[in-house]
Amino acid sequence: MRILAVVLACLVGSVAGTVGSAAVASSHNHDWGHDNCVTVNAAGADWAGRDLHGQRLEYTDLSRGNLRNVNLRDAKLTCVDFRGADLRGADLRGAELTGVDFEGAQLEGAVFDGVRAVGISAPDGTLSALSNEQLHALMNGCTGCNFADADLHGRNLSGIRLTGADLANANLRGADLRGSYLTGVDFSHTQLAGVKLENAALIGCSFRGVDLSSVDFSTARMTGDDFRTRL
Repeated sequence: MRILAVVLACLVGSVAGTVGSAAVASSHNHDWGHDNCVTVNAAGADWAGRDLHGQRLEYTDLSRGNLRNVNLRDAKLTCVDFRGADLRGADLRGAELTGVDFEGAQLEGAVFDGVRAVGISAPDGTLSALSNEQLHALMNGCTGCNFADADLHGRNLSGIRLTGADLANANLRGADLRGSYLTGVDFSHTQLAGVKLENAALIGCSFRGVDLSSVDFSTARMTGDDFRTRL
């Protein structure tokens, strides 16, 4: 699911006319389905504090790079690899994020207000250090994003909107999803004990392999969801 989402995200960027612009940096192929997306290599680059306000950054490997306090406000990022990068204090307000990989990046203090995210990847523990406000800003409105295996237990995600997100094997125990609007979200094998779902809309979501014994769906609005207990 996540590979398809990322490939589609790259195609969206291409159609939008982002492909072919001069990249501000560089990247090589990696293992998350971007074989034709990442072509310029700037892995490990030191861009701390650089002003890239409004720039286009495409098909670029900045994994393990130092981007502390970088200004990416209103930037257009397509198929950029930030895996393991230091993005602490980065300003991404209003940025367009298409097929961007944040796996293992340091995101403490990064600002995501107003971002538009399609096919981004932030699995496993990537989101753990973010505040509830940062989480909401990054995830809200996200389409086709990969948050598999994320630890979001007890987090306040009320009112969040997700479409086609991958939350398989995530920990959402006790999380607040009240008033959220979730379409086509994959909750397969996700821990949902005590999750708050009052007035949430769940449309075409998958709950395969989930222990539903301690999940209260009584006040949620549900359509076309998959509750098969086994894959």
